[in-house]
Amino acid sequence: MKALTATTRLGFRRRCRPDRGADRGSVSVEMAVLILPMAAIMAVFAIFCTRLAGTRLDLNATAAAAARAASMARTPDAADAAAHTAATADLASRHRTCNPLIVEVDTGDFRVGGQVTVTLACTMSTAHLTGLGLPGTVDASATASAVIDSHRHLTEGPS
Repeated sequence: MKALTATTRLGFRRRCRPDRGADRGSVSVEMAVLILPMAAIMAVFAIFCTRLAGTRLDLNATAAAAARAASMARTPDAADAAAHTAATADLASRHRTCNPLIVEVDTGDFRVGGQVTVTLACTMSTAHLTGLGLPGTVDASATASAVIDSHRHLTEGPS
């Protein structure tokens, strides 16, 4: 019986392995065709989610600013007007556009030590969220309350 040498064993291994010359570079093609586009889509989705969260935070801050402005007013009617003005101005300063912007002011507890609640409802375009101009809209709402200062003099007026 003939003893196997290293050369014979190596030759045996080469014969058992299939020829991989035809598959050479296939990983590069898979990377270019499958993985890179998926990574780009995931990156755009991450940007969209981040900007959407920022938009919702801006809307919450706008509701708080509107509630604070309403709590500084002397009458319920003035509180309603102040909340509308503050909400519009605050959204404009944050470069946000709502179409339509609905501002609801609850002045049911408009008294010294009471509170004013402002609810904003907004429909925004998603075109600016990705930078790609994607069509669509997003509906969002935010509610904030502010306490009316207990050392403040309020004028009686219709509520």
